[in-house]
Amino acid sequence: MLNPFYYPYSGGTEKHLFEACRRLAKKHDVTVLTSMLPHTKREEEIEGVRILRTPAAVLTWLPHPLPPPVPLYPLPWPDFVREVNDADVVHIHNRFVYSLFELFAIKKILKKKLALTLHNAKPQGIDLPTDFVGGLYEDVYGRKIMANCDAIAGVSKNTLDITVPPDLLMPKQVVYNGVDVDWFNPKNSGGTVLRDLVGVEGKKIVLTVCRLVEQKGLDYLLESIPLVDKQMNGKAHFVLVGRGPLLSHLQKKARSLGVEGKISFLAERFSEKDLAALYAACDCFVLPSLWEPFGIVVVEAMATGKPVVGTDIGGIPEIIAHGKNGFLVQPRDARALAERIAFVLENPKAAKKMGAEGRKIAVKNFTWDETAKSYEQFYAKF
Repeated sequence: MLNPFYYPYSGGTEKHLFEACRRLAKKHDVTVLTSMLPHTKREEEIEGVRILRTPAAVLTWLPHPLPPPVPLYPLPWPDFVREVNDADVVHIHNRFVYSLFELFAIKKILKKKLALTLHNAKPQGIDLPTDFVGGLYEDVYGRKIMANCDAIAGVSKNTLDITVPPDLLMPKQVVYNGVDVDWFNPKNSGGTVLRDLVGVEGKKIVLTVCRLVEQKGLDYLLESIPLVDKQMNGKAHFVLVGRGPLLSHLQKKARSLGVEGKISFLAERFSEKDLAALYAACDCFVLPSLWEPFGIVVVEAMATGKPVVGTDIGGIPEIIAHGKNGFLVQPRDARALAERIAFVLENPKAAKKMGAEGRKIAVKNFTWDETAKSYEQFYAKF
């Protein structure tokens, strides 16, 4: 496995890789080649997975729309050649860091099978710079990366459909992200966790957990608040958990809309235990994204038995069955978002039924065990 970062680095791709690798390692020899971060060991074994870290300098800032962090390896080749030469399958999890030179070495010199997982889809509908730069990359360089692969996996069907050019005919497979359904479950007690943090009593809680970036559609979430507040006679409170460059913008917008007392911004980092308690304390979970390859926070809420409202884009419709475990609305439609949120809050019996259905879907389709099984099926194809 090749990825720029690995545990203990915390990120969506890194979580996916860690959970899949430690399960695959029960039956296979798994090595992860990654970058060496401060306070990490050059080489170690974690839960049966061998990790080899190459010294690297990490860029933590890049101009918009390029996403940091990015590692720069001064001397990557000795580790790369040795580890790839010993592998049966080389599997990369980032198509933006590894070059065509490295792919050429894997395929033509070392003659190894090459797999790729698409953890992000071709950008669509975010903003003009991101869509243009991301689309140009995918159409020119990304296409060449994918054309060199023997098989491609994607974290949703939508990710594969919009990212992989249709004329590339290698095997393709959906490998969904998972969640720990034992950790995120309806038996969790949110208790007073959220209410203590935000200081509200006797109100319905609407929770959103995400990075505070353009693609999450958070302006439209804020615009829905006055509409929900009017429908609920002031008995709803929104909680936005996350960090990112839009925090000050969103706080200013809340003030301009006159809803600063109706929403709490929780920008600190939460442990998985505390995050599970936050899900348990809410009455409705909302993700108003403009672009979303998968949406793991939606599944975490579902596994906790909560009704969910999301936008009908990207991988979210593969998670939310409209009217069954939640609702789908069109992106950028604050009124539709408000209507569905208000329905969930005003109809506790329907909300409870949706939450129960969401739990069933999460347990059946979106566990890390299923992710690992999907990879075994994926490798058998080539």
